[in-house]
Amino acid sequence: MSLTPSRPACCLITGASGFIGSRLAARFAGAVGQAHVCMVRSEASAVALRGRGQRAVVADLLRPAQVQQALAGCDAVVHLAHGDRGPEATRVLVQAAAAARVRRFVHISSMSVHGPVPGPEAAFEDTARIGRYDHDYSDSKAEQEEIVQAAIDRGDLAAVILRPTVVYGPGSHFVRQVVEQARAGELTMFDGGCGVCNALHVDDLCAAIDAALTRDEALGQAMFINADQPVSWGTFIGAFAALVSPAPRVVDLSSAEAMRYWAAQAPQAHPGLVSRVVRKLKSLGGWQPAPAPWPPAGRVMRETFPIAFANGKARRLLAWAPAVSFEQGVASCVPWLQAEGLVAR
Repeated sequence: MSLTPSRPACCLITGASGFIGSRLAARFAGAVGQAHVCMVRSEASAVALRGRGQRAVVADLLRPAQVQQALAGCDAVVHLAHGDRGPEATRVLVQAAAAARVRRFVHISSMSVHGPVPGPEAAFEDTARIGRYDHDYSDSKAEQEEIVQAAIDRGDLAAVILRPTVVYGPGSHFVRQVVEQARAGELTMFDGGCGVCNALHVDDLCAAIDAALTRDEALGQAMFINADQPVSWGTFIGAFAALVSPAPRVVDLSSAEAMRYWAAQAPQAHPGLVSRVVRKLKSLGGWQPAPAPWPPAGRVMRETFPIAFANGKARRLLAWAPAVSFEQGVASCVPWLQAEGLVAR
């Protein structure tokens, strides 16, 4: 057991301008005092981070020379970047990190590697299996995790794989989505809001990432990062909707009817292909699909999620425990929502 785990000399954070990455960088710059470099794709993002006192570099994860340059002087990596190019970008980063002989690589995967609607066996790491589910996001995250695991198995990389659940907090798109819908006057949920929301506060995830940088017991392992007690989606939605005045009208929808509708739209189309085509069309010309009578299928699956993920392995190997209750997590979002003009001061 590590009695006095030493910190990396310098940690490269990919995706450092994102929701989780920016929060992690702020943690490192604050109480933790971990030297780090923020890697981003645009100069505008770099300028914004530098304005907050962060050290930032601009690099494209698909360009090996740029990645190697960004890694200069770093002996650890936290890989948070995501997007359409995820698997290939992860492959380039893993190869560069292995060549640089970094002492620790923390890969941020997702509970989604077990599919959008996993069975009860997926609740624990020992019985959870990674596969392909014809679901674009899940399959991409699974492929990225497999790239990292292969490097671990070859002995090329000293890595830890974290699978966070539904991460929320200041800056979360889940929170923004609920509040904006409530402000519009009507809030929808499915099946009375009984689906399992594995809500994890972003600060608890950042604490787990920090622990993964130093705990040798976690090397070569993959683990869920989740709160101790999940909440229902009804509780999650209701807590943030309650911040809006006047209170919105709540409309309860049937998930079975919603999924029947979506299944009938393109019964012969590959779901992953459809999502990629839609995303590409949007990026090329600002195209938006016509309004549908039901919320997107992805939201239906998310808000009718069937299982809660265990966190015992992370507790044991990282000597970590979630510290932010759901009530505290909701309260932490209020100043951000007020600053965004989404709730009253």
